[in-house]
Amino acid sequence: MDSNASEDSLRVTRPEPLRLRSGGKGCIKTLGKPGLAQPLAKISRDTDIEKLTQKLLPADGGPGAWKFLFAASMIEAFILGLPLNYGVFQNYYFEHEPFRGDKNLATVGTLGTCFVLLGAPIATPIIERYPRWHREFIWLGWVVAMAGLASASFAQGTTTLIATQGFIYGVGVLIMYYPIIRMLNEWFILRRGLALGIFSAASGISGLGMPFALEALLIRYGWRITLRITAIFLIFSCGPLIPLFRNRLPMNHQAKGARTDYSFLKKSQFYLFSFATLLQGLGMYFPMIYLPSYASSLRLDPIVGAALLAVPSLSQIIGQVGFGFVSDLRVKNLFMDRRMPVHILAFISTFTAGICVFTLWGLARSLPTLVMFSFMFGIFGGGYVVLWARMGTTLSDDPTVALATFSVNSAMRGIGNVLAGPTSAALITSEVVPNEYAIGKFKGVVIYTGSCMIASSSTMVIWGIGRRILRKAKAKGEFCGCPA
Repeated sequence: MDSNASEDSLRVTRPEPLRLRSGGKGCIKTLGKPGLAQPLAKISRDTDIEKLTQKLLPADGGPGAWKFLFAASMIEAFILGLPLNYGVFQNYYFEHEPFRGDKNLATVGTLGTCFVLLGAPIATPIIERYPRWHREFIWLGWVVAMAGLASASFAQGTTTLIATQGFIYGVGVLIMYYPIIRMLNEWFILRRGLALGIFSAASGISGLGMPFALEALLIRYGWRITLRITAIFLIFSCGPLIPLFRNRLPMNHQAKGARTDYSFLKKSQFYLFSFATLLQGLGMYFPMIYLPSYASSLRLDPIVGAALLAVPSLSQIIGQVGFGFVSDLRVKNLFMDRRMPVHILAFISTFTAGICVFTLWGLARSLPTLVMFSFMFGIFGGGYVVLWARMGTTLSDDPTVALATFSVNSAMRGIGNVLAGPTSAALITSEVVPNEYAIGKFKGVVIYTGSCMIASSSTMVIWGIGRRILRKAKAKGEFCGCPA
């Protein structure tokens, strides 16, 4: 045997050194002879996943999940719920110096409620970019909101009030809100709808008592002391809860700079969901604005108007928890084995709310009818917001997509909130005609509100019919690649 043959034989029989070699793209590593060793990278990844699963706290239950939901609901009830009760402050401001008669006072409440909605598309990419700082964002938002509320007590005019109780407080709420929503998506997966329903209903619970407490404080101490007492209460009631906010995923497994998968923008249902939410938002706020005036036009006691606003606060608790619970249920029958389709729930919510507007509100001539309308509209109109979670999971299982779609729906609702004021001015007439529909004066508002709700439900019908047609076409092979 010559020397070359001897060297070739040695190359074949001698084992390679103990080292990892790259297998190119995909990083497949081998040990010893190529093709004979196990894919160590795959084993490593599987082991990491198994270890991560063992370390994760349980989702959809357990002390960690319920502590988080309790803390989130308290923040929603008090800090996020305060702007929803701004009407109590506005009535007092309008009658007292240095704000007496100032028509710009409504801007304070608009900023406080709309910032958290319209600012969503700006806030959510930042939240996703820095997942390690979610709790720090909540701390920052809490400090900013408390600073805005406390500094409002030193205002000398409406402009300062707009800048503090409106702008600064609104920015603080915006910074707090979306890290909480992002964490909620981690802690609750199969029961996400129920969790969002409980979280959203918290503001309704606070709405039952907060207006009366604020009214009593304003009458006894005036607006400056009331703002300071409110700030102190929020500091000591909500501040100690912030340490309960923690991510379910360990920090070393949180994707640094996670990027949203925007492929959902190619899906038609995303645009239908967004358009439906816009239409629903355009009509959602009119009953809350005009029910007291409607009651006054029927010559009912002024306190009845305030009580009518408390009824939806109670019934929306039922609606939000109920719709959230149902959205998580799996339907098992001869035709399906899956969760209740979200477009069916959205249709039920908006269509029933629209029918209530056209019948109960439009034909109301007495207090019992108005109370019934307030109760029903709170259930079905207020329950719609908790369906945003399932709208996101319908588009993708990616939690970043769930937050992105939630933020878009928030912005659509915010647009409706902003447009409610100027739109209503063109719909109201000055004359009350008792025998006419909606007593004449509110005819335009009732027709507009009901039409928005029915139009929103119509988009769900379009989506349901369209999806069924595409499925049949796909089954027959007439159309390939269509989404299910």
